[in-house]
Amino acid sequence: MHELLAQIQDWQAAGERVAIATVIRVAGSAPRQVGASMIVSTSERMAGSVSGGCVETTVYEELMDILAGGRPRTLHFGITEDMIWDVGLACGGTIDVFCQELNPLLATTLAEHLARGEPFALATVVAGAGAVGETTLVTQTETMLGTSIPAAVTAARELLAARVAAGRILPVAPGTEVFLQPFLPPAVLVIIGGVHTAIPLTRFAKELGFYVVVADPRAKFASRERFPEANEVLIKWPDEALAHLDIDDATYIVLLTHDPKIDEPALATALKTEAAYVGAIGSRGTHAARYERMAQWGINAEELKRVYGPIGLDLGGRTPEETALSIISEVVAVKNGRNGASLRAKGSQQGR
Repeated sequence: MHELLAQIQDWQAAGERVAIATVIRVAGSAPRQVGASMIVSTSERMAGSVSGGCVETTVYEELMDILAGGRPRTLHFGITEDMIWDVGLACGGTIDVFCQELNPLLATTLAEHLARGEPFALATVVAGAGAVGETTLVTQTETMLGTSIPAAVTAARELLAARVAAGRILPVAPGTEVFLQPFLPPAVLVIIGGVHTAIPLTRFAKELGFYVVVADPRAKFASRERFPEANEVLIKWPDEALAHLDIDDATYIVLLTHDPKIDEPALATALKTEAAYVGAIGSRGTHAARYERMAQWGINAEELKRVYGPIGLDLGGRTPEETALSIISEVVAVKNGRNGASLRAKGSQQGR
């Protein structure tokens, strides 16, 4: 829902009511995953999606019915040989989509918590008697809006503590189910070196929902004019920049300068953190020479195995934009637990 928040707020500011459809259960292959949302307004505007276009028309009609006074409901979509020409999912999977009118206070509360960067979860009753559609916002210390169900609050806090990002259905009583949807702070991409490739890399990362930090000790490279979309632009040496940040296993670090006096202290600092990804630009020969020098920084061969270099997936790209696409693709692959066609894994001799 968070990616639709600005649209929701705009519609509500114009005096419109909003209904939302959310994927709450997926089985088999499906084009959108649990948590994907679609919204419509009383002026018949639409944004978002719950499938690749297979079921949106039906969902739209159901949401408009809810805005006309209908009750919240769960829609089930799938496909079998017997229903091949009916509305369903051509990919062969099944999805459950919960439809409800959005509480006007929820968007405001949601925006406030997202702005603070604190984790929270929404607990929505999707089946049961009486309270279907009621949504409670749960943090580690409080609950807001709806009538909280103790079992759902406990389960939501357990998901937040474990940093589980995927939503899930929680049976809380016979016939009663709650959909838990965690909202965690965005993953952080730290780009060391405000070079040309960093510009499209920042843009791609922002589109994918990362919090982007660009750091370079050279003021001409680290400027707002070059990186208007970055969340932070730091004119700092890499070790200072990394010390400025709270780096954890949701942080991804990319070294782009090709300058040993910048890259090497950055690499030494990055490898002492819990960052999920540390990638460094340069050819295989460049990396071999760099690795030989890393002992003076207190980095051993085992620690160097964490480095993704040559950096990126093997897309055959040459332009800064293609190189940036290769890098962000590898970051996303690592983030999602996939190997991809990594240049490091393939032993490519290409120059990144």
